Amino acid sequence: MALHPILPVIDGESLTSYLSRAAHFHARAHVYAFLDMIEFPRSAAMAPDTGALCRLSGLLGLPHETLTRMTFVSLGNRARSLCGEVVHAEFAKLDKTSFCPACLLADAHQNSPSGGTRVGRVLWQVEHVRACPVHGIALIRRQNASYAERFQLMSEVAPDDAELHDLVEAAATFAPSDLQTYVEDRLAGRAGPAWLDEQPLDLAARACEMLGVIISEGAHCNLNTLPDADWHRAGHVGFEFTARGEAGIREALQSLFDQFVEDGLKGGPQKVFGRLYQWLQFNKNARPKGPIRDVVRDFIMDRFPLEVGDDLFGEPVAVRRVHTVGSLARVTGQHPKTLNRAVVLTGLAEGDPDVSLGVRSFDAVAAEALARRIETAIPVLALPKFLNCNRTQAEQLVRTGMIPRISDLDEATGVLKGVALEHAESFLTNLMSKATQVAAPSDGMQDILTASVTSRWPVIDIVGALVSGGLSRVEVVDPALKFKGVLVDPAEVATAMANQTASGLISLERAVEVIGFSPLAAVAVLNMTAPDGDDYIPKHVVTNAKGVGVRMFREAEVQSFRDNHIGLVELAASEGMTPKSMKAILSEKGIHPLPARQAAVPNIYRKSDLAA
Repeated sequence: MALHPILPVIDGESLTSYLSRAAHFHARAHVYAFLDMIEFPRSAAMAPDTGALCRLSGLLGLPHETLTRMTFVSLGNRARSLCGEVVHAEFAKLDKTSFCPACLLADAHQNSPSGGTRVGRVLWQVEHVRACPVHGIALIRRQNASYAERFQLMSEVAPDDAELHDLVEAAATFAPSDLQTYVEDRLAGRAGPAWLDEQPLDLAARACEMLGVIISEGAHCNLNTLPDADWHRAGHVGFEFTARGEAGIREALQSLFDQFVEDGLKGGPQKVFGRLYQWLQFNKNARPKGPIRDVVRDFIMDRFPLEVGDDLFGEPVAVRRVHTVGSLARVTGQHPKTLNRAVVLTGLAEGDPDVSLGVRSFDAVAAEALARRIETAIPVLALPKFLNCNRTQAEQLVRTGMIPRISDLDEATGVLKGVALEHAESFLTNLMSKATQVAAPSDGMQDILTASVTSRWPVIDIVGALVSGGLSRVEVVDPALKFKGVLVDPAEVATAMANQTASGLISLERAVEVIGFSPLAAVAVLNMTAPDGDDYIPKHVVTNAKGVGVRMFREAEVQSFRDNHIGLVELAASEGMTPKSMKAILSEKGIHPLPARQAAVPNIYRKSDLAA
């Protein structure tokens, strides 16, 4: 049977505070004596389980739901619940006494809700609540030194009114942080940012503080000596990023990483992210960290050359995602300066080819493929022998990008001016695959050079039509002759090329020349599609004599695209700037490159956007 009349609960009051008031209200007794009287353990009053709350609900006449909002309910295994939110025990600062001196002074007034009795607030016991939202000052928080302080008995643990006045005068002005406001709102049942709401409250709050602390206090600050004011600021700063979920967190991490690079520092992820990294990596108690672990882990794997099998946050790395010049040199045995130049000049990373990229990273698969191309590179002068063609033909194949150089930029020198063995082999394989092997040539068949003279079409145009599938009559008697052994019908060549010219269609190779970018960049642009799937430069499929569709381009459409757009590299060079600086300036002005479905396309801008 409940004790009557039922004593009303004061908004935000803690359970131990209510029991103290109930003891005086119902029995004119001290709370400890009252608990003895109702045979209710003091330990259960400080950390009740569900059974204890049910008993109190019957004794005090209060709904069970009301009681769950007044205390941390013990769920076992160091788990607790407050207002229906399941948290770990560390979320509650039950080992400390916390109070707002201004609130306790207000309680002392006879017309206060408590009628002059000091009231403990349950939110004062939440670790991330460090400011009084009513009075805008910092909470007083100190280590418990007595049983009364463990019980949060405000009538005994807080100083007298005179000292409380002094504490108010000395208190720092402290508005609730955005994190504290979020915690209070969530305990009140209000929705917040989705990324935070989808995880336990204590993990969400800790993620905010641990991200914020390395931003506001430095990556290697001493967490054990950090004052409450600094933790308060850290929570506020971290919430700004975590409220935007994964994108916001990655933005914060990127700013820290960029600053590390700009300062010319060296080191791994622990050097960059300090306490945040250590918190996630050295998890001795195996306590869950929440989804921030996966976000930070992915970011680190995208920026640092971790090897397969390396432990990162308790999980082995399955795939190496990126290399630095240093790690690529170690894996391949090639000289770092050569690799640095290659990585920059082929567009894998932005920078000065003669200045070390340091800790800046780039795609591991593409980098190792580049290193293999360098290792097996063929000088252009050796290409005629490899293909069995003349020097002019070899140079034309390279100039049009049919066999691309490792880098075709003017700054490229030495091995980077050569062509990769795999590209030369791929071209030759494609060329030979179009030919049907015969014992003897059919009537009228000629080698490509002779057919060029007969049909009056350039060799490179004939080769382009051949490899793209535009010719149906292609033969070879002796494959060992390679390029010189390929035979075509000059009459078909003349007809096919005339038809293409008449309709305004050109091959991929000719379109590359019209675009005017480097061959690799030009091919990427010709294949570029918008996010909705539409081509920026329309492709036209022409059926050849064998009924096979051949991809062609209308020259006027390619030229129109070229006239109305400009590449970032070209634009930066015209302004005497690096591409990275140019892109940053354009972004600040709200000018962005064409959006594309492919991740590897170059940055292309509309000239109309630049003019505006």
